[in-house]
Amino acid sequence: MKILRRVLPGIIVLGVGFSIASVIIFFGPEPESQKSEVLARTIRSIEAKSSNIQLFVESQGTVAAKQVIDVVSQVAGEIIFVSPNFVAGGRFKKGEIIAKIDPRDYELSVISAEASIAERNQRVLQEEAEAALAATEWEELGQGKIASDLTLRKPQREGALAALKSAEASLKRAQLDLERTELRAPFDGILTNKIVDLGQFLNRGNKIGKYHSTEKLEVRLPLTNRDIAQFDLAGLQSGEREYHVRLTGEFANRENSWNARLIRTEGIIDINSRILYSVAELSGYELFSLIDERPITIGQFVTAEIEGRSFENVIRLPRESLRQGNQVLIVDQDNKLRTRMVDVIETNSEYIVIASGVEDGDIVNLSQLGMSVDGLLVETNTQAPLAAIAVTSMQVSSSQEIIND
Repeated sequence: MKILRRVLPGIIVLGVGFSIASVIIFFGPEPESQKSEVLARTIRSIEAKSSNIQLFVESQGTVAAKQVIDVVSQVAGEIIFVSPNFVAGGRFKKGEIIAKIDPRDYELSVISAEASIAERNQRVLQEEAEAALAATEWEELGQGKIASDLTLRKPQREGALAALKSAEASLKRAQLDLERTELRAPFDGILTNKIVDLGQFLNRGNKIGKYHSTEKLEVRLPLTNRDIAQFDLAGLQSGEREYHVRLTGEFANRENSWNARLIRTEGIIDINSRILYSVAELSGYELFSLIDERPITIGQFVTAEIEGRSFENVIRLPRESLRQGNQVLIVDQDNKLRTRMVDVIETNSEYIVIASGVEDGDIVNLSQLGMSVDGLLVETNTQAPLAAIAVTSMQVSSSQEIIND
């Protein structure tokens, strides 16, 4: 009873208070309703514009001679002359004398062969005269019988003719050996290694140096599986198709560029790197720089920009416009974001190239947004389309593109 007496006043006070609050709420004025305002989110965006695009594949390699040979002596003898250019780095024109071997033994061989020919000619004339005489005597004494070849001296004449041909062959061989005492450059080139010198005796087959052609140079360029897709591989391997290549390299603290042609592939994919090597060739005017006509140098490291596929009426957008699943966000007429699926034909860390899914004049979102943004009201800050840039290069992993307006 004592506990009830203590609690009862409090319960009465709470009940009265609750009743008064209920009456106030029930009979009091209703609060004014306020409409919630949807605020537009500001985004970065870009206007899409179609253009024609040429893709370029980027690679790199080292300049090498197309022909590299060992200069070899084809006759034996002592070296009696060497060219002033017979040094490492010496350059020669085709047919220019590199070195001479003592020719006297070979001159004597030519004289001996010429004397042998004269002797064999005399023998042939003698046999022909004797054969004619034998034929006359047989006509007078043969009594109508057919004379044998031996009687008419035909085997003897044939033997004399064979001996003459052998002597003529010996003369040609002697003349050829004499000619080979002069070691001449087989093509325009540079001597990179000197092995012998004046006064040294050479045997047939001795090397005198290593010789690199400067008429045609090559650069081996590795291509990845993705790079290969840029080319008509069958046409390239058969030699029916060539691609323009721009080589760039630095030498003597100066950067230069050279034109070249991608003419073939080596045909086999490297089993370790999964790389297919292609070959770019330079010849004639291509050996000289486009900037100051500086010649390209064997052994020089260069980067290569190879023309690939070209596309018409495609759209190039910054890389940040692409969302997962090949999607982009387009701002519609009500300034709301809408998801579009796009056909991406090329992409890299900076740009994407789209064949379909975006039209000219579409406003494309560039801002990083959450997942559920379809229908989001936005306010755009639109930059100029990329196609408005005169020339823009783009790195595509190992590829590059140039926009041609």
